[in-house]
Amino acid sequence: MHPTRDASCLPALLLVLGRPVAAADPSPQPPVILQDSYVGREPDAPWRKDAEARIEKHRKGDLVVRVAGPGGAAVPDAEISVRMRRHAFHFGTQVQKDLLIDPSGTGELYRKHFLELFNYATVNAFYYMQWKTPQQADKTRAEALKAVQWLQGKGIPMRGHVLVWYFKDDQIEKTPAEIRARVVRHIDDCIGNPGFGGAIGEWDVQNEPFSNSDIHRKLGLEAMPGWFRLARQHAPKARLFLNEAGLCSRMHDKRWAERVAFTEGVVRFLQEKGAPIDGLGLQSHHIESLAPLPEVLRTLDRFAALGVDLQATEYDIRLLPSTADRKADFQARWRTPGPPVPPEMERLEADYLRDYLTAFFSCPSVTAFILWGFWDGKHWLHNAPLLRKDWTLKPAGEAYRELVFRRWWTEAEGRTGADGTFATRGFLGDYEIAVKKGTAVKTVPARLERPGTTVAVVLDAK
Repeated sequence: MHPTRDASCLPALLLVLGRPVAAADPSPQPPVILQDSYVGREPDAPWRKDAEARIEKHRKGDLVVRVAGPGGAAVPDAEISVRMRRHAFHFGTQVQKDLLIDPSGTGELYRKHFLELFNYATVNAFYYMQWKTPQQADKTRAEALKAVQWLQGKGIPMRGHVLVWYFKDDQIEKTPAEIRARVVRHIDDCIGNPGFGGAIGEWDVQNEPFSNSDIHRKLGLEAMPGWFRLARQHAPKARLFLNEAGLCSRMHDKRWAERVAFTEGVVRFLQEKGAPIDGLGLQSHHIESLAPLPEVLRTLDRFAALGVDLQATEYDIRLLPSTADRKADFQARWRTPGPPVPPEMERLEADYLRDYLTAFFSCPSVTAFILWGFWDGKHWLHNAPLLRKDWTLKPAGEAYRELVFRRWWTEAEGRTGADGTFATRGFLGDYEIAVKKGTAVKTVPARLERPGTTVAVVLDAK
């Protein structure tokens, strides 16, 4: 999310595709936006039952533990303990590279809370390198490498943000050939660096083509497939994404329907050109309004039909009470600290995170839900979703923990039957399974995948 210069890239798309792109509204009527609330907040809202059914179907699997003795005979009445250790689904956040490598007490707290709350990270360091002097770029690159190495050491998978974004005024005035060369050089410097390309499994190749269209006015959208192909050459196993703002958020914007149709057209264009696009990132900055949950789900279904992975890539909220001056300057409203968020608005933010996260988790095409920072002490809107500046959990932080580590977390105990098996159903992910029969004890790791996993455990005779 950032200042934009032009919100209409549709002419550029028309130029490339040679045909009109219908700016069709995903619903028959414009979305209903409520003041100081949102559609679908009610405890008995119809969308909830369907979402829970999809979660049960797509996010869980059957786990069978089969216990045998050294000779292969089934072991009945063995004690079984099943403990989840990590979700298969990516619950992540954009990380501050400087705090990941900061030896101070602040850095220690930042790393501690990150590891407690998340299993995935967005490294937001790459595009900014092109704005810096060579010396500054070298420093940024070195810090980013250290942060990536730290994340690797902790077994945290990552996504890189971003390879192609908007250009500063002095850069966009250069010739098309100069701009094209600069983009290629930047992609080479980032994903082509083995320390990055070999470690980061997902990349935002293109960011916000609808809002920041200057580069496409210079080069045409026909340049975009080449950027995806170049990224694939550098990182053959990486998942490559288009990332766009305001698709499942800011539905109050009068051009929201056009933005959705445009993004759908760009994804289809990339697919038609054979570009290796694997996913679409839906940023999810909720500024000024909260999108209706039924419309969020319809929009997810619309993009899921394209056959690509979907992710919420930059979730956060900064709302104004209904009494606020909505004509004030954007920077003054959002980019500077304001008064403490009142309790009723904190509760609203908590309810929305709970419901928005549930909606995304219920969609089988969604592979990750990523916050754009989690701590008020380092957040671009001074209102991070989970933690206050003093590191205490906000109501939204409590809601997040309740979902991710309680409602969507599996722990089970029991005993094997006469056939030596114990069965349960759990959320997909990594597990630790402990088996005990008399004095014989064995603990094994397991990964629960769809549609299910059977774990064979051989108990040594004691």
